[in-house]
Amino acid sequence: MKHVISTCAIALIAVGVTACNKAEAPKGSTSSEASLSEADAAKVADDTVKVWTSMDAAKIKALYAPSVVAYDFAAAALPKDRAEFDKRQDDFAAAKLDGASQVERKIQILSPNSFVMSGTWNMTSSTKPAGNGGIRCTDVFQNDTGKWTIVNEHCSMVPKPA
Repeated sequence: MKHVISTCAIALIAVGVTACNKAEAPKGSTSSEASLSEADAAKVADDTVKVWTSMDAAKIKALYAPSVVAYDFAAAALPKDRAEFDKRQDDFAAAKLDGASQVERKIQILSPNSFVMSGTWNMTSSTKPAGNGGIRCTDVFQNDTGKWTIVNEHCSMVPKPA
């Protein structure tokens, strides 16, 4: 009987310690890392949108993590490497979108160091009007080194009504 009681006591202590440890902030974290507010994520998203609409290729490429995985709305397949990804960003900037407006946006906080921004856009270009139309994008942001970068992006054209 003593063995059963001591085994139960050890199990309860282990569960209690695990529960307490989960409530603590990670070692080395600061209070700003302990939580991410929707307002903080919205500021990162707003700053990202400003860079996208700047049509500055170098600044656009800097938004993305070195190992980003991204589906581009203008290409059928994933880029095979970062050089191809960067070329697609150069092409995006060269389109000189003179009418890019975010129609809707939803932010989902995943953790203190990651969030998702999903939304739709109306895109127009007077230099490349064939690409005008609606775009929908989902971007996953991650903060590993004190800088928010996009680690995953999926963009596609909004289907035209039948």
